[in-house]
Amino acid sequence: MRIPVRRFMEILRVFLLFVTCTLISYGIITLLTDKLWSGNHYKEPNGNAVKVVKLVNTSAPKDLDGYMARLELFYLTGE
Repeated sequence: MRIPVRRFMEILRVFLLFVTCTLISYGIITLLTDKLWSGNHYKEPNGNAVKVVKLVNTSAPKDLDGYMARLELFYLTGE
């Protein structure tokens, strides 16, 4: 079955319009992301930064029981 040239051109035009809109949308989103969230997110924080992991019931940082207690608390509360 042959597709008429006019129908083929219509399909091609819709496809090109879709691709163009997709690329423009991607460009706008990328531009906004660069403007709003610029900078290195993985650098060491400055000022009064709070340590994320705080061991419970431990005096030494390498205490395995403290890590286990923290892991148990995570599993129980979903913290």
